[in-house]
Amino acid sequence: MQGMYVLIIKRFAGHSKWANIRHIKAQKDVERSRIFTKLGTQMKVAIQEGGSSDPINNIKLAHVVEQAKRVNMPVATIQNIIKSTQKDKDQSKTYLIGVKGPGKSIILCEAFTSSLPSLKIQMATILKKNNGKFLDGNFSHLFIQKGVIDIEITSSGGTHEEILENATDDALECEADDVEIVEETNCLRFLCDPNHLDKVQKSLATKGYKIRSASIEYLPQKLVELTDSEIDQCSILLEKLENMENIVKVYDNIC
Repeated sequence: MQGMYVLIIKRFAGHSKWANIRHIKAQKDVERSRIFTKLGTQMKVAIQEGGSSDPINNIKLAHVVEQAKRVNMPVATIQNIIKSTQKDKDQSKTYLIGVKGPGKSIILCEAFTSSLPSLKIQMATILKKNNGKFLDGNFSHLFIQKGVIDIEITSSGGTHEEILENATDDALECEADDVEIVEETNCLRFLCDPNHLDKVQKSLATKGYKIRSASIEYLPQKLVELTDSEIDQCSILLEKLENMENIVKVYDNIC
C-alpha cells in the first residue's frame, strides 16, 4: 500500500508539472499571437503611408517586415498580410491620441482605425477605470519622432564604458544622433533622424553590429518620476491600451 501511495503522488506531481508546462506554453502562444497581430497592423500602416506594398520601394514597410522576421513570423503570413492589404478597401487612417495617465505621466497612442470616434469611446471606458483621461489641445511637442536601432551587446565587447566609447565613435561615423546603453534589455540604442534610419542601420551592420530591431518611434522630450502606486496604476493602463486591436504602438514619458 505504501508503494502504491508513493506512485500516486508521483503521478499527480507529473500531471501538475505538465499542466504548468501547458499553461506557460499557452501564455507564450497568446503573447506570440499578440505580437504578430501588432506587426500585421504596422505593415498595413506602412503600406498606406509609404504608398507601396513592395518593401524594396517602401522603407518603413521593409523595417516592419524585418522586425517580423526577427520574431519568426512565417514568410507566408507576412506575404498574406501584404496581399490582403493590397486588396483591402478599408479607409483606415493613422491617428495620434494623447492620454494623461496617473501622476504626471503622458501616454501617446498610435492608432490605425477607420472610425476614430468609435475607438475613443472604447478607450474612454478603459481610461475611466484606470485613472486616465484624454489630453486636450496640441501635445505633439511632448514627444519627438526618432529612428531607433537596438544592437545586441556581446560579452566579448568589453566593459559597458568601453562599449559605449567605441559606439560613440561609430555613431558619429554612421551619422547617428546619439547612442546609449539600455540596461534593462542589455543593448546599445542608436538614435537618428527618422529619414536616415535605413542608411544608419546599414552603416552599423557593415561595422559588424548585430541589429536586434530598427523602427521609427516617438520619444518623450522630458521624463517624469512616479510613485510606486502610480507606476502600478500606469502599468495596468498601458497594458490595456496596448492590447486594444486598433492601437499600433504606445509610448510614455515615465523614467
